Amino acid sequence: MHERSLVQTLLNQVQQIVADDGGGVVKEIQVQVGDLSGVEPLLFESAFTELAREWFPQECRLVLDIVPVKAECRLCGQCFEVQDNEFLCPACGTGPVEVIQGDQVKLMSITVDSENSVSGAKS
Repeated sequence: MHERSLVQTLLNQVQQIVADDGGGVVKEIQVQVGDLSGVEPLLFESAFTELAREWFPQECRLVLDIVPVKAECRLCGQCFEVQDNEFLCPACGTGPVEVIQGDQVKLMSITVDSENSVSGAKS
């Protein structure tokens, strides 16, 4: 279950960003998860629910945006959404293609309530 280690890394990153920005109560974390990232969203959410309590004493919401896989044909330059793991260009019918979206896990935003700042978050 690598989702747990991904969530731990994410929470460490969030904690560092918030600390560097002067602290505050983390209310929401938005993450993009690509369809090709190898991350199972339900396992990721489950690990977040379990681990976020340890990092953030107050409720912190996770917003997961699932990102479809997009690719660009290296021969004709056509950009397209990959359907059913079909990595052939729909314009010219050939490959190779380059994945340009959907293979990453990316922290997009953190919502912090800085007026109700708390200390003592896990380091």
